[in-house]
Amino acid sequence: MLLRQRLARAARLLLLAALASSWIACRSEEPPSAAPEKEGAETAEKKPAVDQKIANAMAAAARESAQPSAGAAGGVAPPPDGIMTEEAAAKELPVGAAATVVLGGEGASPRVKLGIDRIVPGAGPSGKLEISYRSGASVMPTIELELRGKISAAEGAASPEQAALVTRFAVSKARPAGQQPGRLPENARAEIAKLDGSSIDLLTSQKGALIASRHQLAGNNPELEPLVMGSAEALAGAFLAYPDVPVGVGAFWMVKSRETLNGASVLAYRMVRVTELTGETLKLSVSTRRYLLSETLPLAGFPPHRVRQFQSEGEGSVSVRVGAAHPELADIQDTFVALVSPNDRPTQAMPIQSEVKAKIAFAR
Repeated sequence: MLLRQRLARAARLLLLAALASSWIACRSEEPPSAAPEKEGAETAEKKPAVDQKIANAMAAAARESAQPSAGAAGGVAPPPDGIMTEEAAAKELPVGAAATVVLGGEGASPRVKLGIDRIVPGAGPSGKLEISYRSGASVMPTIELELRGKISAAEGAASPEQAALVTRFAVSKARPAGQQPGRLPENARAEIAKLDGSSIDLLTSQKGALIASRHQLAGNNPELEPLVMGSAEALAGAFLAYPDVPVGVGAFWMVKSRETLNGASVLAYRMVRVTELTGETLKLSVSTRRYLLSETLPLAGFPPHRVRQFQSEGEGSVSVRVGAAHPELADIQDTFVALVSPNDRPTQAMPIQSEVKAKIAFAR
């Protein structure tokens, strides 16, 4: 079977047919829920509507560090269905605003400063990204992308000092990765090579805090788009916002950002913790929870519907050097599950699910 046919089948399974293939399995499971646990004893001055799992993790980290948790969120209950109204999201983070940081603890000495005060336009980070994408029971080929970065000022700013930045990652080479989930057809390399010339843009503040992301698919095979879209999501999750103060092992903070997931607008919360400091390199653990900002999903060819339940979680690790504007290494895993009711069958709940795994390595 041609690779395009397999990819088309994978895409259809994501959008339509996969609903039937995973329907029996999902009916035996409880629907995804973001119901809050009982609020802990520690509260915070700032109380974003973040999932209680992350709030409890921040509180636990604060107790371990024997420091008060200035950013442990536990005041506002998260939406139990995983869907946040735009009004609530705007109170958390206005549209067009850069990702924000709520510091929970500075960690132990020695402490170092992450990020830089101002990123200069010019050559950006370049390296490799390996990505795998699973939709329901279907798995797409694992691919490796060579990325070349370029940083420029975004249009529309009153002055260069106020301009947001666009980091464009151009795909200079796309090929199958060394390890595959199954045997690929003979023309796989030629089809995957059509991704050459695709691009991913990260719009950030001048300190590197994420504002938005977008991607552009090259070639004539739209069934490959999930791989480029997933790469954009992984890069957005690896380019973290950092506290303005030095941090050490045990430091932790919350990052709030507006992002897209499978084309849908979401509000993402990341609990970041410093787990290692070796020389001038810090290793960070990252836990993510996202909330959908609409009751529909932008799935091509999908009938009118309403999302009844939404759940998106992620885990990862990021390595970053002191004084660097971008991460050095990242390992990201994100999952997405939604229960959807077609408007003409409102009593039915059909599952949609996907998983993205990515490994990123940038040159120093």
